[in-house]
Amino acid sequence: MTPKKILGWGAVALVVVFISSGDTFKFLPKPAREASKTSREFVVSLWPKWLRPKDTNEKREKELEKIEKGQGAK
Repeated sequence: MTPKKILGWGAVALVVVFISSGDTFKFLPKPAREASKTSREFVVSLWPKWLRPKDTNEKREKELEKIEKGQGAK
């Protein structure tokens, strides 16, 4: 690999680390930490809604609430 490729991939890695966990780095100033969080929210919002994971336990949670309400009324 050429030095340009190594520097390019290094820069990409730094950007990914900054976006994914930059807000947890206490040595960064507050505006930089907020930029990290804003960038992450923007990247996540680009993901299509129909590809987002579904809550597979939703039906079970509703059934449990229904049972708890039924037992509380007695």
